[in-house]
Amino acid sequence: MVALIVALLMLGLSPVAALINRRSGYIACSAGSAVFVYYGMTNYSNELSLFYVAAGLVWLFTSVYSLYYDHHRWLGPLYTSSILGMAIALTTNNLLVFLAGYEIMTIPAYVTIGLYKKTDYSAFVFMGFGELSTILILAGFLYSYVVTGSLSFSPLTTITPFMIAAFGFMVKMGILPFMVTEWLPIAHGNAPSNVSAILSASMTLVAVYGLTKMALLTPRPDLFGFILLGVGGFSVFFGAFYAYVSDHAKVLLGFSTVENNGAILTSIGVYLTAPTHTLASFSLITIAVYVLAHSLAKTGLFLDTGMMENESLILPRILKNRLSDVGGVLLASSMSGLLPTVGGVATWALLESLFMEAYTLHSALSIIPIVTGSIIAMGEGFATSTMLKFIIFAHIFNKRSSNEKTRPLILLLLGLLILAGGSATYIFYRPFLAGNPALGLPFGLIASEFSSQPFGAISPLYVLILPSLIGALVIAVFGKPRIRRSEVWNSGAPLNEAYTSFAYSNNIRLMLGKLLLTHIGRDGVKVVDVFWSLTHTVAKLFVSFSRHFSRTYMNSRLSWYVIYMILALIVFTVVVVA
Repeated sequence: MVALIVALLMLGLSPVAALINRRSGYIACSAGSAVFVYYGMTNYSNELSLFYVAAGLVWLFTSVYSLYYDHHRWLGPLYTSSILGMAIALTTNNLLVFLAGYEIMTIPAYVTIGLYKKTDYSAFVFMGFGELSTILILAGFLYSYVVTGSLSFSPLTTITPFMIAAFGFMVKMGILPFMVTEWLPIAHGNAPSNVSAILSASMTLVAVYGLTKMALLTPRPDLFGFILLGVGGFSVFFGAFYAYVSDHAKVLLGFSTVENNGAILTSIGVYLTAPTHTLASFSLITIAVYVLAHSLAKTGLFLDTGMMENESLILPRILKNRLSDVGGVLLASSMSGLLPTVGGVATWALLESLFMEAYTLHSALSIIPIVTGSIIAMGEGFATSTMLKFIIFAHIFNKRSSNEKTRPLILLLLGLLILAGGSATYIFYRPFLAGNPALGLPFGLIASEFSSQPFGAISPLYVLILPSLIGALVIAVFGKPRIRRSEVWNSGAPLNEAYTSFAYSNNIRLMLGKLLLTHIGRDGVKVVDVFWSLTHTVAKLFVSFSRHFSRTYMNSRLSWYVIYMILALIVFTVVVVA
């Protein structure tokens, strides 16, 4: 508890320090974040404690990075204020204090996007959906107070408060149907890279934390759990799909955030619908591991965009060196769900959870996790291609180099942490550790279980060690690979064309043209944003209806106000009597 108080005090002082001196604010925030990580590690009581570790690591690395990135007057105070709000929301057990922290984290982010915007509407879109999220969560919390009579997070006897609040948290996570607004990619594309990192990695983490905490206090709702499971699966697919066809680095990563949040929501759905306690425990650990994987990897990739002079992947200009190249590859590998990274473990555990649930249900409902798992598998394919695209065009095809060491070193450290985190997941999956002496693996296996019998198993440590040993052996025997490079022959004509990120994704634009409404015109291939067009149409209809309603029924006539008061009196009387 002392560590928590110290962390909150330091985080609370950091906005004031940033007003006086920018660097002092970031140093105070870094120190407070380090203490916050220490608090999460030393007070590990359940899976929610891992949220503290993940959030603290995000703030720590982002704050240190900001010392060498931020040269603006107001960014430091706004950035540190937003982090303070997140810390308050994560550590309180009071519903009203949680909402206060939720707003403290949102409003400074809105101001930051407004000050450093590239488009006029981005800040308003962010704030609009941020407040929609708050309203829905407030409604859920009010209903919780009616049910329990307490302003604390308390066990519930009905699922209604959870259902209402869940939609509010899903708005903040950018989940379908709220992904149609694309407010997360819009916000990321118009915010500084350090703010984009905390928006993606820890602001949505707070929403996941609130959703998970309420799920733990709610009777397991099978029907609503299956809805969350299916919605999460479609969010994974469409998030990865739209990330794949995006050529703006931050928008690409914003859609990738939607994909990861969809996977986490699916894990929550598995927890709520799991037919056995063992499977529920396994899926709950998977939620926490996925949060850690997404938070660290997405932080690093957004900080990587901070070294881009041009955020377009078509003509990227990024200051890079070997350190950032290695770090970027490791971070992208985790986001692709590849072992032995922590993201690979999380992806494996999610798919195993879905297939175990399908196996144990033994009913027509089994089709839901099977279909969801298949959709997520397709989405992971797009996610892998998306991350490959990011690395190829931001690093491999980019020939610019830099002598800067500090920021690339931060990326490398995050990448190494992601790599080591895969093996560290043994700590979290302790109830599911196993071995198979017959295969020469007496220990070191993480076994997926729905009962007393293992369903499947992986070993991140062996996956890490064996390829390294085999690679070292091959180099020792055959020596370093010899590469011969030759110039491209273009029939004697100058080579003016280049392979771009747009060309990389254009196959999907053409093959799935019915879904993307791809149009080939004189200016090339264009994609109609179906979701945004639908949202814009609905918004116009709502504005038209509101204008008509206000002019007809709220036109300052005394007779209408008398009717309003009579109706209000009737409703009040019914509520009081009931």
